Amino acid sequence: MDSRWIGMGVSCFIIWIWLIVCGLPDEQSAMRCVVLVAIIQMAAGYSLGIYVNRLRQMAYHDSLTGVLVNRRFLDRLIREIRQAKNQHYPITLLFIDLDNFKKFNDCHGHMEGDRLLCQFASILQANVRNQDTVGRWGGEEFVVLLKHADTNEALAIGKRIQEQVRETLSGVTVSIGVASYPMHAATAEELTHKADMLMYEAKKKKDCMVVATQ
Repeated sequence: MDSRWIGMGVSCFIIWIWLIVCGLPDEQSAMRCVVLVAIIQMAAGYSLGIYVNRLRQMAYHDSLTGVLVNRRFLDRLIREIRQAKNQHYPITLLFIDLDNFKKFNDCHGHMEGDRLLCQFASILQANVRNQDTVGRWGGEEFVVLLKHADTNEALAIGKRIQEQVRETLSGVTVSIGVASYPMHAATAEELTHKADMLMYEAKKKKDCMVVATQ
């Protein structure tokens, strides 16, 4: 739930308790003062909620690219696999690494490298559905969680990402590892390990996508 409304709700509850204990004042001037204090209290609660939202955004999302940090992504993956197990639907994980990123950084500098990472994160978000999740695993490694998607659907998305990277990011390609639950793994840890290993296999060839077979 949005912390702004939680903060305002708590403020309203405090005002309600205060009115029960103290009662409403009889004089008109005192009533105006009570109304003013109530408005200030609700505004303070709303502002505190905004601040909490910002703290949550900073804790959950990568400060450079805006996608989920790896710990929060793994938490999301664990929850989604639990739900997929109960409702019997597939989940596919893409592990994606930018090829030649170190070379790009050395040639163009770290500021351009950071800009490239932001562009790549935007490409990932533009090529997945609203129900999917994009995260930054670390460095130039990114992850994509595809809900209700089997391996074939994930392959189509992976190819689309590869094509757009070739067209948009000069001199950089991506290597992708693909694994699905429950076909290739039974837990979030097994799935991340499998997709990660497949990504490293793909990196040996570069601009390649390797899919789990068992």
